[in-house]
Amino acid sequence: MEDGFKPIECNDGDVLDFGENTYKIGKFKQAIDTSFNPTLEDTLNEELSRQGVEIKESPNVNWFHEGIDCEILTLGSQSWKKGKVKIKISVEFYVEEEDVQITNSNNSEITEPDSPLDDLRRMIHEKN
Repeated sequence: MEDGFKPIECNDGDVLDFGENTYKIGKFKQAIDTSFNPTLEDTLNEELSRQGVEIKESPNVNWFHEGIDCEILTLGSQSWKKGKVKIKISVEFYVEEEDVQITNSNNSEITEPDSPLDDLRRMIHEKN
C-alpha cells in the first residue's frame, strides 16, 4: 500500500474498531466469507462482462468456494495445465502511525524491527 503505511500481521482474536462498532478479525473474515454468495458472484460476472472479460460457465459459477474450471499456460511450460481459478480475499491492516518508542528496565529503546527476520537473527545470536 502507498502513502507510507506498513502492513502488520493480524490474528483472529485481534479487534477492529470502526467508530461505533468493534469486531474481532475472525468474525470480520467469517462475515466476508459468508458474503461470498451467488448474488455477489452474479454481480462479479456482470462487472467482468462489462470490462470485456467473458467467462463461459454454467449459471452456477463458483468463484469463491469451489473455483471455476480453466487451463493455464505458464512461462517456460510446454503445455497447458488444467485446474481451477478461485478468488480469495485477504484482510490486511495497515498501520497509519509508528508506535511511540518504549523503553525497558535497561533504558534501551525497543523499536519495531526492520525485517521479520531481525528478531530471529537476534535470538540466534543471543543463544551463541
